[in-house]
Amino acid sequence: MLIKIVAVQARIGQPLTLDEKIHIFKQQPDFICLPEYYLLDRSITDYSRAALRVHEHLDYYRQLSSEFGTCLIGGSVVEPEQSRLFNTVHVFDRGEEIGKYRKRHPVERELQNGISPGDRHFVFDHEDARIGILICGDVFYAERFVELGEHRCDIVFIPTTSPFRPDDTLSAKMERDEKYFVAGARASGAYVVKVCSVGEIFGRPLQGRSLIAAPWGIEQRVDFTAERDQRMLAVTLDLQELREFRRKMRRTAGYVPD
Repeated sequence: MLIKIVAVQARIGQPLTLDEKIHIFKQQPDFICLPEYYLLDRSITDYSRAALRVHEHLDYYRQLSSEFGTCLIGGSVVEPEQSRLFNTVHVFDRGEEIGKYRKRHPVERELQNGISPGDRHFVFDHEDARIGILICGDVFYAERFVELGEHRCDIVFIPTTSPFRPDDTLSAKMERDEKYFVAGARASGAYVVKVCSVGEIFGRPLQGRSLIAAPWGIEQRVDFTAERDQRMLAVTLDLQELREFRRKMRRTAGYVPD
């Protein structure tokens, strides 16, 4: 079974243009994924201010899902609950919300500025595929991938923001991609879809290297020369191939049998 996805490496705080929407429409995707904190524009200077606009941001994702007539993995929002704030991805299918996931492992800067950790995984079935979600720093915890593998996920979407590293080397970048995303695909037995933002968040520059990984390696990746640019990865994933691979590897450590 074939599943078409579009991973949108977008400039943070800038809604999709008409040309970008037309390009996505032409792909006829089953799933669209946007980056972490996608709608935090420059007028939003901290997480508390972002939380004040949560309904506006969710309305945008809901409308976008309705316009495309497909399943949207929304870029995360800052979601208030009582006195706490969460970094939350909401999922919409044709304008209807079908669930949400709260980041389990906020990074240190988030924790220091009021983001609380979530406490549960989120898995759902759509278009005959089982979908899991992680957010950015969750990938540093291998047990999160193992957990999704235990739930037999086929695709793991990971909205992400990555800080710009001026002294980063090509070998270090490739090593991180293998260490976290290819290894995560192997641990979960799933395709892993990392979707990055570019631009700035709270005045800090970002770099994007969106990618799609399978348990056997990188399927597609934004070029290393385009890490500051907007890009879209449109990929058709073969779930039958993935599931056959899992069955063949069911006795190998790190793989989960069907």
